[in-house]
Amino acid sequence: MQVSLFLDNQVVSVGSPLAGIVCITLTEPTRVDDISVRFRGVSVTAQTTHDSKGNSSRTVEEHTHVDIITSLFDSPRGTIVLPGEQILLFTFQVPVFSECTCLALADCEQPCRNGSSGRACQHSAEDAGLVKTGLPPTFHANDDMYVDYRVIATVNRPGIFKAKKSVSSAVTVIPAWVGRASDKLYVRNSENIVTEYKDVIFSARCDKLPEEYFVPGALPKVSGLKRLFSFSSRYSYVDVPLKAEMVLHNNCEASLGDQIPLELYISIQVDDISRITGILNIKLTSLKLVLESTASGYVWQHRVSARDKITILLQQNDLDVPLAPEESENHVPRFRIDDKVFKSLELGQDIVPDFDVMSMEYRHQIGAVIGLSFNDGDSRTLRTSHAFIINPGIFYDLDTQILLPLRPTEVMKNPEEYSH
Repeated sequence: MQVSLFLDNQVVSVGSPLAGIVCITLTEPTRVDDISVRFRGVSVTAQTTHDSKGNSSRTVEEHTHVDIITSLFDSPRGTIVLPGEQILLFTFQVPVFSECTCLALADCEQPCRNGSSGRACQHSAEDAGLVKTGLPPTFHANDDMYVDYRVIATVNRPGIFKAKKSVSSAVTVIPAWVGRASDKLYVRNSENIVTEYKDVIFSARCDKLPEEYFVPGALPKVSGLKRLFSFSSRYSYVDVPLKAEMVLHNNCEASLGDQIPLELYISIQVDDISRITGILNIKLTSLKLVLESTASGYVWQHRVSARDKITILLQQNDLDVPLAPEESENHVPRFRIDDKVFKSLELGQDIVPDFDVMSMEYRHQIGAVIGLSFNDGDSRTLRTSHAFIINPGIFYDLDTQILLPLRPTEVMKNPEEYSH
C-alpha cells in the first residue's frame, strides 16, 4: 500500500479553504476500516532543566489551535478494497480563531501540556467568554519553540497487528489581525510618526582652526592626546556630536509586502550650518538595515526566550556618497541618509508577522547601522533601532465578521464599504 498527499497550496490564510487530494495505491485486496484526513495545528514551548546530579527533565507546554478530522471512506468498516488507485478529494476551512480557549484567559495558571507528560488545561469555551484569540502563524524559532500546522492522511486497517499507514504535509498559515473596525483599530494613517533619537560623539581631523573658532555652539576640541596634537600640528582635532534620527510612519507598523515607512537622518549638534561649512566634509560610507526578531514563551508561567534572529533587509558597503545639509528652520545641519541608497524598501512575504497567544509571542525591531567618514578619514558606524510592528496584511473585523485587506495609508471610516 502506498499513500500520497497533495495540497493545492501549502500557503493558506485564515478564513480560506485548504484543499487537496489523498491518493491510495493498492497492489492486492486490502481490508480497510477508515480513510481519514486531519488538519491539526499546535504551538509548543519546551524547557529542559538539569539538577545537581546531572539528571535532566523536560517540561512541555502545548496548545492545540485547530484539530479537524474528516472521513473520506464511505463504506462500512472492514470493507475489502480491490487493487488499484483511489483518488479522494478533501477541503478544510481554515479557522480565524484558535480553538485553545485557555489562551484567551490572561489569568490561566493551569499547565497546558503534552499527552502523557502531565495535566492538560481544561477550560471551556464558556470560561473564555467573548474573548477570542486569533490563529497564530506558522512559526519555528527552534526545536523547543514553534507553531506547526499539518495535514495528515491516514488509512486504518483492522486487526491488532495491521499497522495504520499515514503521511503528512506541512502547511504555512497566514494569520489575520482581529479587532473591531468601528473602534478605530483599523486606522493606519501615514501622518502618525514616531522618531527614535540616538546620540553619539565622533572625533574628526580638519585643517587648522583659529582659536577664536572654539566658542559655545561650535565644534568642540577633542580631549586627551589629540588635543595636544592640535597645538603642535597643522591640523585641528574636534569632536563631532551627532544625533541620529530614525523616523517611522504609520504608527511604526507595516504589512507583509508593504513598503517600510522609514526615513533616516543625522544632524550635527552645532548652533548653525556655518559652524561646519568648509570645515567638515561628510560622506556616507555604508548602510545596513536589519530586522531583529525575538521569540519568547511560557512553560508553566516561567518565561523562556529563543535566540534573536537577524534578517538583513539591505546592506550597502563601500559607499562614497557626499552628504549635503538640508534646509532647516533652526539652521542646525541635518542630513538625510535613506534616499541616498534606496527609494523604497519592502517587507518580504516570507517574514513571520507579530503574534501573541499568551504562551508565546513574537516581536520585531528595525535597526540601522550607518557608516560615516569626516574629511575622508576612517569610517565610523553608529547604530539605532526601534520597535516595529509587522502585521499579516489581513484584518478580521468583529463587527462585520469578514476578512479585510489592510490599507497602509488610508483611514477606514466605514467598514461596510469594504463588505461588497
